[in-house]
Parts: sequence; structure tokens; C-alpha cells
Amino acid sequence: MQVTAGDGKRPKCSPCQRIARNCHWIQEEDTIAAPGVPVYQPSPLSSSAHHETEYPSTEHPEHALQDQAVAKLFRHYIATLAAWYDLNDSKRHFKDVVPVRARYNPLLLSAILAFAAANQHRTLAETGYLEIAEFYHYDSVRRLISLTKNVDSIALGETLAAICLLRSYEIITQNVSSQSHLQGCYSLLASRHIHLTADLLSAGYWNYLREDITVALIEQRGLMITLSAQNSPPEPAEDADFANHVTFLLGKIINRCLSVDSQALNPFEWEAMKADLDKWKSSLPSSFDTIQTPGLRKQSSFPSIWALRSWHVSTLHYYHTAMGILWLAQPAAQPLKALQRINDMECLRRKLEYHATEICALALSSDSAPVWVNAFGPIAFCSPWLDNTQKRVEMAQELEKWGKVTGWPVSIIAEALSPPSNATY
Repeated sequence: MQVTAGDGKRPKCSPCQRIARNCHWIQEEDTIAAPGVPVYQPSPLSSSAHHETEYPSTEHPEHALQDQAVAKLFRHYIATLAAWYDLNDSKRHFKDVVPVRARYNPLLLSAILAFAAANQHRTLAETGYLEIAEFYHYDSVRRLISLTKNVDSIALGETLAAICLLRSYEIITQNVSSQSHLQGCYSLLASRHIHLTADLLSAGYWNYLREDITVALIEQRGLMITLSAQNSPPEPAEDADFANHVTFLLGKIINRCLSVDSQALNPFEWEAMKADLDKWKSSLPSSFDTIQTPGLRKQSSFPSIWALRSWHVSTLHYYHTAMGILWLAQPAAQPLKALQRINDMECLRRKLEYHATEICALALSSDSAPVWVNAFGPIAFCSPWLDNTQKRVEMAQELEKWGKVTGWPVSIIAEALSPPSNATY
């Protein structure tokens, strides 16, 4: 796997730009900060306007966690946000392993605090949390760039987990595309082969790929990662493994079909990609079968279907998204007459409508923030295929609710679904 390497320039962080401060960088892995960089700043979470607390440095995580504000953000990550990353991971690496490693890893703790504070800012609308988030994001980026000077000494699992958290930070602070420094750092890690097993490094890889897929689907472009056969997942050994397998297949389809410079598929190539997806679908255990319960959601325009596990939903979301892209990329078998073209277009419309409806129905029936977060990419790409105005309105309204719960910037997706102001239905 490869991503576009960074240009070697240090990124300008928003806190420094806003207050016209020069960025300083950690020179060595074991230093706290370069001279001139404040280790502490006044805390906006102070209970009294006349009492100032401090933002503890994460250089000594155990000491930092003695601070109440830090501990609360840390616990918020464990209780609420870690599940976003353990969506397809029955071993729960981001909930059970990452917090333990963060007690000894300053970069990982800073990334957790930055993401947790940003989430609290978005969901609670308190500006004080944004200041904390930017402080620890700035600290994380400094540490990350310093570490990449000596890639061989990096704790790969912890570093990749931190990159995933920082990427989420940038997404929920509405900097979806401003991830150049994370791409550059990831490219250094990607130069070292990742053996996909059941460890933290593998969990980080799958999360990074899912985040890459989400942004690619929203922006309708290829991934930053170049997937190859050597990075393909092993044959599924347990239920949740099927989610990783279809993630890889969807990533390959996105890169082949949505990249700006990609050529149209020839019939042989299209059949091969479709055969891989069909083979995977036929191997799914019966536990992935959806359950139909009429009337499950009152006054809904969508069918009442649901699944047992969160990874069942995310797996089916990726399958339907991959199928939709393949139908769009299907080459014509032969030149078509006008009436044949009309029939062909109507057939395509029905297929796309079906896959979009399945994606939205499964998301609507799932009372799960991790499912919603992972569904934003498929919904952004596929939901415009909904022809029914009531479905589009219902989906836009639900997206707004999910955005408030998760802190995710869903307005662009919801606005694309909303009908014109003079629409009737």
C-alpha cells in the first residue's frame, strides 16, 4: 500500500495561524518541546472566570491523567468514541488496547485528547473544547513529524492508531481534505510491510482504510492508498473478518473506477471484479442475512430491515456501495440503439435505487453511532440515487440528527438530498 508522500514542508496549524505564532517542532523523540512552545495554556474549562488551570503536557501521560479535564476527555474517548474504530473488530483494540498504550505513549494520548475535545466541541457547542482540541492536535502533529525522522524506531501500532484519531479530528473539525501531513506520515509507515493479523497495527490499518474510503466516497475520487495483492486480507476465519474483506474489495473498486485518470473498464476486467464480489457475497454466513420486521420504523418510506451486529450493517453497506459503483462502470456489450439505451438506463436506475435504499434502510434501523459514522461515505455517494422525494427528505432529516449526536459535519450530504423549496410530495 502506498500513499502520496508529503512534500517535506511542515504544515501550518490553525492555532498558530490564528494567533500569528511561529510553529516550533519537537526535535527529538524524547524531548518535551522546543523552546518557546508553551507546555501549558489557560484552560477554558475552568469552573471560575478568575481561576486559571493549565493544559498538561502529555510527555508524561500518567502525570497528565491526574488532571481532571484530561481524565474526563480520556474517559469520553473510551466510553463513546473508541467504538467508532472497533466497528468491525471483535477484539476491541481501540477500546481495550489503545487506552492502555496511551498511558505510556505521549503521541497517542495527545491524539486521543485532541479528537475527544473536538467531538465535545461539536456535540456540546462549547468553544472552550475547541481550544483544548487545537492545543493537543498541535502537540500531536509536532510529535508525529518528529517521530518520522527515525521510522525504524517508531512504535508502528501506536503511531498508526494516533494517525487514525488525528484524521477523525480533521474530519469533524470540517477539514476533510486537509490531511497532507497525515498522508505523508502514513506513507512512511506504509513503506514497511504490514502483516495483517489480529493486532493493533492491523486494526489501525483497517481503520485508516475505512476513513480513506469515507472521504473518497464523499469527494467522489480514488483513495490515497494504493492497494495491492500483498495487502489483501486473509481468508475470513470468523464472522467479523468478512467486513475487512469487503472493505478491501470496495477500496480496489474505488481506485479502479473513481480515480480521475482511470480508464474505462473493459468487459473482461469488469467481469473479474464482479466475480470477486459475487464470490465474497456467496460465502457470507447466514448471520449476515437481514431481518424484515414490517412497521419497525413508523411512518418511514424505507423498508424495515435490520441486522444483528454493527459489522453486519457496515459490511452490507460496503457491498451495496461496491455493487453500485460496478453497475455505473459496466461497459456496454455492444453499440445500443436509442430505445435500447432508454431500457438500459432505466434498468441502471432501478439497480442504483435498490442499492441506495438498502444502504439507507439499514442505517435508519441501526441505533448505533459507529454504524452511522461509517455509513456517511456510502450514504453520500449512493443516496442521490433515491428517486422518491419522501425518502430523500427522511434521509436528510436523519442525517442532521446523526450529525448532532456524532459531531460529524453532515450538512453537505444532507443538503444534497433536500428537494427544492417548491417541491411537493
